[in-house]
Amino acid sequence: MAVVPVPDPAATRKRLLDAAWRVLTRHGDQPLSLDAVAREAAVSKGGLLHHFPTRAALIDALYERWNDDFNAAATGRALADSRPGRWARAYLDVGSERAGPPAETTAELGFLAAVIADPERLRRLRERYETWQDRIVQDHLDPVAATLVRVAADGLWLADLLGLAPPVGELRGQLLAMLRDLATPGGSGTDPAAPGGIGTSPSQPSEPPAHRAPAPSPAAPA
Repeated sequence: MAVVPVPDPAATRKRLLDAAWRVLTRHGDQPLSLDAVAREAAVSKGGLLHHFPTRAALIDALYERWNDDFNAAATGRALADSRPGRWARAYLDVGSERAGPPAETTAELGFLAAVIADPERLRRLRERYETWQDRIVQDHLDPVAATLVRVAADGLWLADLLGLAPPVGELRGQLLAMLRDLATPGGSGTDPAAPGGIGTSPSQPSEPPAHRAPAPSPAAPA
């Protein structure tokens, strides 16, 4: 007698989440359809509902995976770096690598719209950001410089996601290098005494102006 394989619940769950993301890549501007996800995953509607009884449950699971993927990548990057400022650098590096092809952008936009529209999901997202902010500013780095790196990384991600004139090419490389410099102790951007460094007031140059000889008196009229 042939043995009928028992479906692996974890594998089926992953299959459904992967299918949901693919549906979002094609229809991110529309509410996520459970019927479409079941068809995409080649799973019965009942099988989908066994794992995700509601559309909200499916979106919650997508949200958790999206967050967990970022946290795992950034945490792994930080733990592999023993220098102060590692959390800010990891956040910047992983965040700047999130930009994907247009289909992925469509999926992420549709997904984020669903997250923002739900107060509970938005609350959890804000808590995750608070956790990262705490890690970044408590990592022996100037808190102003550290926070600037984080919000710049977030801004770069949103510029990529929404197509808001995102920096590309050499300009992008220079921008990321400057932000990494801010996130590195001893970098010129973190030294208050360095020209343009954090803490340098525009009205107070970091170096005194060169001595200038007094202008000659105007010649006396003839």
